[in-house]
Amino acid sequence: MFNVFVRKAQSDDLEQIIKVINDAKSLIKGTGSPQWQDGEPSRAVLEEDLRVGRGYVLMVNGDLVGYTCLMQTDDPHYEVIQDGSWNNTTDKYATLHRVAIGDGYRGKHLSDFLMSNMFTIGYGLGFRNFRIDTHEMNKGMQHVSEKLGFKYRGIIYVGPKEDDRRVAYELNM
Repeated sequence: MFNVFVRKAQSDDLEQIIKVINDAKSLIKGTGSPQWQDGEPSRAVLEEDLRVGRGYVLMVNGDLVGYTCLMQTDDPHYEVIQDGSWNNTTDKYATLHRVAIGDGYRGKHLSDFLMSNMFTIGYGLGFRNFRIDTHEMNKGMQHVSEKLGFKYRGIIYVGPKEDDRRVAYELNM
């Protein structure tokens, strides 16, 4: 039997979450993208996700195989958007960050499952507006986002360097 579900991450999940994130860092590095190659997301960032209760894990047959963060506060990086605009600027929004699936579990559409479950969780928390961003070279994340209904909205920066440039998406329900 194939047992798949999403649950809130717990502090004792941290080492396995770090492994999943490191697997994703290796995958991204293999594409030539500089995203996640500067040490982020760091252990401290992941610990903060767990401390404030915004981390979620994807479980498959008892194994932790995926991770994401559902940020329920405004993301300061989204205040300025270039070459486009947000569709919904009045309602609160939730942001999906750090979407990662571990080695051996890619190609099974588990990121779709993880993200759709995050929409369910976010919807239950009152969100009807979701945002996500990724590096321009991260075609896999762009594909998943678009397949799930996110619309391209423009360019944001997560830092001062040109490598900090991200394509930004929004999903309004």
